[in-house]
Amino acid sequence: MPLLAIPAIYEQILFVTSVHSEVCEVDYNGHAFAIERRIKNGEVRSSRKEREVKQSLFDSPSNKRTHSPTREKKDGPVYKFYETIRDFGGEIMSTISHLRDVTLFAPSNAALEEPGVQKILQNKERVKEILNLHYVKERLPLDKIKNKSVSQVPTAADRKKLYFNVLQEPSGNQIVTVEGGGVNATVVTANIAATNGLIHIIDRVLGVPYTTVLDKLRTDPMLNSTYYLGQRQGFNDQLNDTTTRFTYFAPRDYAWNVAAVSYPSTSKKIFMPEFSYHTKQILERHLVIADEAYTMAKLKEMKHNDTIVLPAARDSLKLRVREYSESYQIEWEGNWIRVFRPDVECTNGIIHVIDAVLLKDSDVRVTGTASVISLESHLIMILVAKWLL
Repeated sequence: MPLLAIPAIYEQILFVTSVHSEVCEVDYNGHAFAIERRIKNGEVRSSRKEREVKQSLFDSPSNKRTHSPTREKKDGPVYKFYETIRDFGGEIMSTISHLRDVTLFAPSNAALEEPGVQKILQNKERVKEILNLHYVKERLPLDKIKNKSVSQVPTAADRKKLYFNVLQEPSGNQIVTVEGGGVNATVVTANIAATNGLIHIIDRVLGVPYTTVLDKLRTDPMLNSTYYLGQRQGFNDQLNDTTTRFTYFAPRDYAWNVAAVSYPSTSKKIFMPEFSYHTKQILERHLVIADEAYTMAKLKEMKHNDTIVLPAARDSLKLRVREYSESYQIEWEGNWIRVFRPDVECTNGIIHVIDAVLLKDSDVRVTGTASVISLESHLIMILVAKWLL
């Protein structure tokens, strides 16, 4: 008994609809068969009768399909993504059709109707880059992501990765989010199967920024500590300004944990409210404010094997940049630091998520003189209070 063939992803996008079940008659090169499709619990299940025709992902419709009643079906949840691929992604279809294993993260119709996305769709080269950000060259069923077997994976876009996060709801349900190009999207429908891959429907278009640097810090699960510390003395307030451009080397939570081991005393003080002034100064070292935001590729071009001097919120930031093991690294004060997530794009800048805090043990130091001055001020206040009484 032959194995049932499942349609390729190019065909699958056309078939995905919001109804619970449908039967479609399709003719491939004169061979008719019927596909019964049921959508249950967010998964599409297929059965096929009569002649089996096996296809690869994104087979060319001109070669493989002579008729499909779903061609005109415009109420499917990813129909607009299909249109975008059809209009701009001919090369992508050709590439994917020759791959054995592919996972496609397909934005919903609503995601593609966002005003910011519509504007970018006018730029053909930009659209191609964005489309490449939406597929990876391996099968990634949702369970593999939920089990945290994979946390990041390279995409077809040059030097771009997808990053996954699993959120646990109070009800016990798990929500899977994927980030690409600075955009966090939620998987709303998962594991739609095709012969050589899977489709996951997501609620945003990856690579099209829609949040400010501040909003990104507030919502990113890896940047909790950096956001929390930035709330001190109003440091974060400036990050909502859309009239300037920021490049923020933001330590992820892992980096603050490492700092707690390397600089236990200093790190402890950083998180104490009475040292907020010092904390703000440390964060200012990480923030570059200029007329443009700097991608890691741009910084690498600028270096010419020399130190780059950038206008930081506090003094200047001196760095060197290199690529190592398919990742970017920055050198500060003699230490090479991995850029864990480069080029997180925002509407008013770029965040580079780094694996270490730009921190020195001398950053938070309470001198004996300072202690005496502080004690004297307290004594004066006590004497004044007594005199008033």
